[in-house]
Amino acid sequence: MKRNQIDPQKNMSMLQAMVACKCPVCTKGNMFKTAATDLWNFNELKEECEVCGFKFMPEPGFYQVSLFFTYAVGVAVFIVFGFIAYYLFNDPELWVYYVVILIPAILVTPWNLRYSKVLMLYFLGGVWNSEREEE
Repeated sequence: MKRNQIDPQKNMSMLQAMVACKCPVCTKGNMFKTAATDLWNFNELKEECEVCGFKFMPEPGFYQVSLFFTYAVGVAVFIVFGFIAYYLFNDPELWVYYVVILIPAILVTPWNLRYSKVLMLYFLGGVWNSEREEE
């Protein structure tokens, strides 16, 4: 099989490929250079897929819109953990809110930034072939 050909029988579903941060074309190559736990480089995309050669940067500034998703998830984390702090600790002091909200917000940040790019590429990049799931 040539480098740019895809075997549809051995591909993951879209959800599986998105969760694993795999290439939306071949579902085999990794989108990111390092793991999400690498705190210095967790958000760096590879230039292209090592399996099929798909370029992960369709155009300059493509991923800027993904910041809206990142922001929405961040606000949701703040609201959810704010309510948890309020109900769990019966309207505690302000520093308790800071601790209960900021720790999860910081821990979620690497995955939030990565998955906002993954969602952006899969849904707005126009590369996922929906016929693949029917086979």
